[in-house]
Amino acid sequence: MTGLALVPWQLRIAAGQPPTIEQRDVQWRGWAMECRVYAEDPDTGFLPSPGRMTEFSRPSGPGIRLDSGVYSGWTVPMEYDPLLAKLATWAETRDASIDRLRRALDEYSIAGIRTNVAFFQDILLDAEFRAGNLHTGFIDEFFARRPQAQPDATTEAVLAALGACETARRQTSTANGASRRPAAASAWKQAGFERLHR
Repeated sequence: MTGLALVPWQLRIAAGQPPTIEQRDVQWRGWAMECRVYAEDPDTGFLPSPGRMTEFSRPSGPGIRLDSGVYSGWTVPMEYDPLLAKLATWAETRDASIDRLRRALDEYSIAGIRTNVAFFQDILLDAEFRAGNLHTGFIDEFFARRPQAQPDATTEAVLAALGACETARRQTSTANGASRRPAAASAWKQAGFERLHR
């Protein structure tokens, strides 16, 4: 019995042992919340954002749990689910759990790919979310009222330069009669290809 006492309760019950507590002994305590951090772009219909992560720093602290197996330098593949991490927080109250989750998301630093971290940060600031007014149409309504970030002059200049480079690349490719696009790509591969070559 000594060895069995060290085995998790789920395994002891599966082995036919009776539970050591009853339902009346189980009490609700605190609030837990989770964000599933994906390599995806919420502003383009949550399309995957494959590529190499040039930076990845993990949030930590009391009441924070991060389940993740990725690291700086890791490449998010186009062929698989782009889940990067499950970030969960716990606190005594719902508001405290939200605040803890906001702080954890602020500590995240992921570069080289697009993620849904900023999307979660905006949701956690949303008055309707904070009030608990949640339903199956919440995300669509949130997008309709979400403030859109305006690019600054430097960002606009970079985007213009990238657009000019892409235009030149396409013209060169067309002139040479060769396309860098795969011949019979699936819609999934096509979307990924176009995201990588914007």
